[in-house]
Amino acid sequence: MKVLWNKAWCEGQFIHKWKRENRVMIPKPGKECYNECSAYRTVSITARIGKRFESITSQRLTTFLKSSCMFAVDQFAYLHNKSSTQALLTEVEKIKKPFLNGELAGAVFYNFTNAFGSVNRDHLLLKIAQDFHVSGRLFLHIASFFTGSVGKNKVFADTIGEWFASYFGTSARTSLGPILFIMHLHDIPKCIMPKFADDLVTISVGKHVTEIASKLQQSTDQLLL
Repeated sequence: MKVLWNKAWCEGQFIHKWKRENRVMIPKPGKECYNECSAYRTVSITARIGKRFESITSQRLTTFLKSSCMFAVDQFAYLHNKSSTQALLTEVEKIKKPFLNGELAGAVFYNFTNAFGSVNRDHLLLKIAQDFHVSGRLFLHIASFFTGSVGKNKVFADTIGEWFASYFGTSARTSLGPILFIMHLHDIPKCIMPKFADDLVTISVGKHVTEIASKLQQSTDQLLL
């Protein structure tokens, strides 16, 4: 197995069978109707061998990013010592401080629909190369991770679809996909912080509600550009 992994790494290729995703559709709790795709969360399950090889690529990418200090301090999720608790504490402090100074604070929370599944892979690869300066075999492996990938959906225990080509997205429940997703969002406006994967927030402080509302609208407009 070690020989096989080394060969795949030297050639800059994920073996095709390692890129097959079995996607399990899990109902989201609290939905009134489960007849829509949005009522389900997709969990990706790759082959065990492929998952291990993908984990190696993910570790090498994370080590590279950490040594290069490529992520902003307000980026949480899927990084060492960057938990949801820390993101929440950061958010609370940004709101508490103006209150102690007699000011007002307002916040807008953003959440993307099918965030991981809608990523444009070509745009992401461009960011990985230009913004993060990833190159060589590591870049080839990330590109190969996307190229020719296929998946099939399992909705119920006895309902499994056919294999289909996958052209968009980074898989949320893989080792590599989440890191690639936060790389995709690294260049959103700095006024949108803290960031926890696809859960974003912008906080505005001021003396008047109208002033705060105007700032929040400007932040939202920048995000939607």
